[in-house]
Amino acid sequence: MTRIYLVRHAQAEGNLYRRAHGRYNGLITPQGYEQIAALRARFADIPVDVVYSSPRYRTRTTATAIYVPKNIPLYILDALHEVDCGPWEDRTWGDIRRTEAEQLENFNFHIERWHVPGAESAEEVRARMLGALDTIVRECPGKTVAAVSHGMATRILLGTLQGLSLAEISEKFPHGDNTAVSLIEYDNGRYNVVFANDASHLNKELSTFAHQTWWKGRTFQEIGLYFVPLDITQNENAALYQLCRAEGWMSSHGSMEHYDGQAFFDQAKQNQRSYSKAILAAYHENKFAGLLQLDTEQDRSDGAGRVPFVYMAPDYRKKGVGIQLVGEAVSRFRAMGRRCIRLRCARENEIAQNFYRRCGFRKTGVDENAPVALDILELNISV
Repeated sequence: MTRIYLVRHAQAEGNLYRRAHGRYNGLITPQGYEQIAALRARFADIPVDVVYSSPRYRTRTTATAIYVPKNIPLYILDALHEVDCGPWEDRTWGDIRRTEAEQLENFNFHIERWHVPGAESAEEVRARMLGALDTIVRECPGKTVAAVSHGMATRILLGTLQGLSLAEISEKFPHGDNTAVSLIEYDNGRYNVVFANDASHLNKELSTFAHQTWWKGRTFQEIGLYFVPLDITQNENAALYQLCRAEGWMSSHGSMEHYDGQAFFDQAKQNQRSYSKAILAAYHENKFAGLLQLDTEQDRSDGAGRVPFVYMAPDYRKKGVGIQLVGEAVSRFRAMGRRCIRLRCARENEIAQNFYRRCGFRKTGVDENAPVALDILELNISV
């Protein structure tokens, strides 16, 4: 008998930033590394002979929980990769909903109907994942194997092995949390799913699903943002930018002392001259939700991208969506080849400090020239 522990990767950027990451190669989040530690503890006393992983960074890193402490081989198997989302890759789910709502509905609830030109179909994913399983049992007869793959790919595979059609998988088979473990046994030419999507090694704090609702069904639709460049040479947009800057300062510092609105606006205009999409307005279903400002020049020489301003509109605060602005900055600066993102944060702003810490930012210095105490924070984005 061959035993295969099928593992979904730990929380990665796409899960946290709410972006379509199939073949896109994103990083593991801070919470994801805690999940990997819990996964390592789970497998401490489980004998495993060999580990397979898809080529993505998030699966290979998750696989270290098993193959490193056991000192066993890791093999990369391309067929274990996630659904190739084609033109959807690295777009926010909010942007996809805005432009292709019907196909997003299909992706979430009718995977058998999902069709996006240039993307994989569910039928292709099913055939590929069954082929990956056949490869593993052919190469490892009688052994115990761990195979690290992805959410939608494993869902389609597990549902298929239990005799479900693609339509039935969409209707009846649940999503698996990050690092969820399933056990498949192969004997005499037959596959048997012993258990599926077990994440008992994660407590509520570590679980991704405990802090998200999208996976529960149609009635739990998440707040998904999309981003539109804001041309601040236009008077209406300039007024919006300045209003957000002033409100953001007051919210962070508790007074308008040292506030220099003209200097901030001049900086924004310079950023926009250097990069036409430097000022990005975030929207949720056509409602303004926030602002993101990018400076592509200040730290270019050492491979960093600067974020001078991150702003959430009051109606969208404390709803867990601010992380999507960070995700947009990561996406744009990574595409430029930057190795990290830098920003400044008021030392006394504990809410913002805690938020950036959870995002993975680390303090690297202090801005000695600022009129108020500002820490310099940095986030690695190199894959």
